[in-house]
Amino acid sequence: MAERRLSNRARNDGFAAGYEALVRFVSLGQFGRFYRAVAGELDESPGETILDLGCGPGTFLGNLSSPVRYGLGVDLAAAQIAYAQRTYSRPDLEFWATDVRRFGGGKPFDAVVSIEVIEHLPPAETQPFLQTIRDLLKPGGTVVLTTPNYRSLRPLIERLVSRIGPVDYTRQHINPFRVIRLEEEVAKAGFCNIHSQTFFIFAPFAAAISNSLAGALLRAERALLPRLGSEIAIRAQKPRTG
Repeated sequence: MAERRLSNRARNDGFAAGYEALVRFVSLGQFGRFYRAVAGELDESPGETILDLGCGPGTFLGNLSSPVRYGLGVDLAAAQIAYAQRTYSRPDLEFWATDVRRFGGGKPFDAVVSIEVIEHLPPAETQPFLQTIRDLLKPGGTVVLTTPNYRSLRPLIERLVSRIGPVDYTRQHINPFRVIRLEEEVAKAGFCNIHSQTFFIFAPFAAAISNSLAGALLRAERALLPRLGSEIAIRAQKPRTG
């Protein structure tokens, strides 16, 4: 296990490489669908302030259609935060370069999102990370997490992409989740009203071939959901009391 744990610098470099790979999907419109799925989870519990832990280049907050009074994105990768600041910063939206596991926050938030982050952390850091999120929320606040679903075709897809692409996901994704394990970890961290779903199977990867093919696959895949998708989205609340 020790050999698989990445240093902060190595993890940072890996995220940067991963971002370069994701840019191709963004340009083809697929991550618009991904982010809309995440934003849809927030629609159940809208709030005035939102924190994105592991915000990368700021794409989610920068394109969030639901109005918020204040948004903050934090990420370890300084280069990605610099891009987010140049591209999306405005008086009600900020981006800070800091380690998401040690972020103190200040005033609590109505909602926290963390997109494709928890699988990069060593398993022993799962509960401290989730409890940090709980501390950053107001009572009754909402958390939305996404992570790859390892009870799907995702492991096979990752192995294939790692062989032919610039990013080795088998080395970066050191904390794999299935739906039931993520639900159990979120409950253990003290959250309630837990709701989970999965989405996407092959569609985002088909975007490398054709955007129209990816769209057609996305429509066909919905018949196999909500448990077999390659991405897990989970929404939960911090209790209002206790």
